[in-house]
Amino acid sequence: MIRKLLLLSTVGLMLLSGSAPGAASAKSSTEEVRYYVTYSSDSGISGSSLGTAIIKNGVSYLPANIVNSLGIEMTWDKTRTRASFSGWEKSFAVRLGSTHGVLDNVSMDIGGTPFLVQDVLYLPAKFLVKALEGGSVRWDAKTRSLLANGLHMYRGYSETYKGTRYSVSLDTGDLYISTGKDSKRKLAHLGRGLDVVDFTFENTPGGLTVLQVRNSYGEPHLYAEYYTYLLKNGALLRQAHTDFHTTFDEPALWSEGRLLLNDGQTLRLIEDGTGAVKETIDLPKLMGTSVTRDVYYNVEAFYPDVALIRPGDTAFLTAVDRSTGTQTLLYEQLPAADSKWILDQWDSMFPGDDLRFEGRNGNELTIRAYNLGPENKNIQFIYTLPAPQ
Repeated sequence: MIRKLLLLSTVGLMLLSGSAPGAASAKSSTEEVRYYVTYSSDSGISGSSLGTAIIKNGVSYLPANIVNSLGIEMTWDKTRTRASFSGWEKSFAVRLGSTHGVLDNVSMDIGGTPFLVQDVLYLPAKFLVKALEGGSVRWDAKTRSLLANGLHMYRGYSETYKGTRYSVSLDTGDLYISTGKDSKRKLAHLGRGLDVVDFTFENTPGGLTVLQVRNSYGEPHLYAEYYTYLLKNGALLRQAHTDFHTTFDEPALWSEGRLLLNDGQTLRLIEDGTGAVKETIDLPKLMGTSVTRDVYYNVEAFYPDVALIRPGDTAFLTAVDRSTGTQTLLYEQLPAADSKWILDQWDSMFPGDDLRFEGRNGNELTIRAYNLGPENKNIQFIYTLPAPQ
């Protein structure tokens, strides 16, 4: 009985150290078991992965593709023998059949030899979990599973524009800028909850750079927020942030040669070149409401006499006379049947009217309506501004 207990204790210690029984037996040198790992990010996103692990010659191995959910990309060299992994401030590499690898530019023994099974790369479990800054690898004898908690995420997004690299950590929300061989420096903090991110850039006539970061989030990506940054020679002059449904149009960026920065309730008109604030608009006041809590306004066009504004609560594109405050719901300018269709199809999950501003000619605003009727037609119509009183 004592001998049996000693044997069971030895097996348990081997599994906790990343090894498994059967190393000396050719018949049991390879065994499939289960694995379950959990991961999370600094931005609050979390998840888990489960599947098949392999115990080979006493060493536990996990499939390398668990990194796919963690923001890490795997690439092979031309000989397809060396696999490199890279994410936000994280890198490691291994070579098939070699017990040595590289973790964050440090060469090390990885405790096993990577191998392929049906084109799936398997890495020593202890090395992979260590590389991903997770906890210890544990063995659950009851479920015959390898367990590891606390793996980190390394999601990021980068683009280079006119020789300057802009990058954001999707987990910390920090935005960085770097030029040439200079080390990156923090430009701004976007906050938590970044999911699907892209950048747009524009050089202004006055020598400014406009960077707009769009983050689509929610399930199934119901919301879009825009972070707008005005830079001059790499220095941040102004910034703004709006957050609306993906059914809204993109926020307007220009008005009569001035840049627009909107935070949902306050609109600032910015002088190109200097970044000076030339005019500030109280959007709730312009819309004639004193109840401002939880109501934000997307400005989709802005002129000295009229603004096209989409309130966050109704989501209907509205023409607002800036001098009188008179408001016109633009969908009501459509034929009655189409107007009714828009009302009948209003959806709190995807609110809006599918109207998009296309341009202005004199006192005529060109608007296009999409997805009208069962046949999903789209039509262009003209809204003529009322004559000044």
